[in-house]
Amino acid sequence: MIAGVLGRATRALTTPLLPDDYLAFVNPLWSLRTPRARVVATRPVGPATTELTLRTGVAWRGHRPGQHVGLGVDLGGRRHWRTYSITSAPTDEHLTVSVTAVVDGSVSTHLARIARPGDLLGLGPAAGGFTADGPLLMISGGSGITPMLGLLRGGAVADAVLVHSGRGGHVHADDLADLPATVHRHDSTGGHLRPADLDDLVPDWRSRTMLVCGPAGMLDAFSTAATDAGVPCVVERFRPPEPVATGTGGTVTFTTSGVVATADAVTPLLRAGEDAGALLPSGCRMGICHTCVGRLSAGAVRNLHTGELETADEGDVIVRTCVSAAAGDCVVDL
Repeated sequence: MIAGVLGRATRALTTPLLPDDYLAFVNPLWSLRTPRARVVATRPVGPATTELTLRTGVAWRGHRPGQHVGLGVDLGGRRHWRTYSITSAPTDEHLTVSVTAVVDGSVSTHLARIARPGDLLGLGPAAGGFTADGPLLMISGGSGITPMLGLLRGGAVADAVLVHSGRGGHVHADDLADLPATVHRHDSTGGHLRPADLDDLVPDWRSRTMLVCGPAGMLDAFSTAATDAGVPCVVERFRPPEPVATGTGGTVTFTTSGVVATADAVTPLLRAGEDAGALLPSGCRMGICHTCVGRLSAGAVRNLHTGELETADEGDVIVRTCVSAAAGDCVVDL
C-alpha cells in the first residue's frame, strides 16, 4: 500500500517530464528535441560585426555550404529569433556566424556586443540554398561577405572570383586573404561598385554565374546587369524589399494563441500578433526560412513582397506571417 502511494506520488511529480527533459536539465546541449548552441568564443571582424563561435547540441543536423541558421535569444522574458548566414564549413568542429549590430536591432545588438562565451542560444535548423554550379562571380557588399565565406570555406566552389565592396575597414578583412578564390577589394568610400566596373575587374564575368549579397541598391543594380547580359544570377537578401501591398487591413485572429489583433495593410501578421501579445514562431522575419508559417483558415492575406492575394477559399493555404498582411478580416491557426 505504501509502495502504491509512493508510486502515484512519483508519477505525479515526474509524468510531465520525459527523459529528454532530464538530459536537458543536466546539459542543455544534450537535448534531442530542442536544438541549442553555446557560445564558445567571440571575435570582432568589423566595426560593428562580431563572429560567434558556437558549440552545437546533439540535436543539430548539420548544414550545407551557403545555408543560414536561426538563433534564438531570450530578451525581456520572450525568445526572439533572427537568421544569420553560416560562415563555417560543414566539417568544422564548431559552427560560426557573424552578426552586425543594426540601429534599433535588439537581437543583433545583443549578439554582436553583449553575448559572451558560455551563453546559451536557441538554434534552428539550417535552411536556404544560396549556391550555384559552374564558374562563379561572387559580388558582396558590407556584411554580404558572410554567405560567401560559408560557400568558399565549405569547398562548394571550384572556380570563383570574389569582388567585395566595403567602407574603410572591410568586414572579415583579415579573412579574405585565406579564401580559395581570386579576391578583388573595392573601397566604397571612393564611389559605389558598379556593374560597369566588372569589365576591368573580371573580364570573363559574362561566362560566370553571378551570386550577389549586400545592400538593396547593389542587389538591384547587379541583378539587372546580369539579366541584361543573359547571365544567371542568384541573390541573397538580408532585408525584405519594401512592401508593395495596399488596402484596408483588418482584424487577425490567431486561433492557437487566442489573440485578436488589428492590423493595417502593410503590417506583417507576425508583428501585429506579437504587438497584441501573441507568442508566435519566427525566424528570419523576411520570408526565407519558413519558420513562421501557419494555416489560413478564414479570410484573405496579401503577400507584401509580390502583392499576391491568398484566400482561405483556395483550400489548404499556408502563409508566411512575416511577409503577409491582412486583406480584410482573417483567421490564422497559430
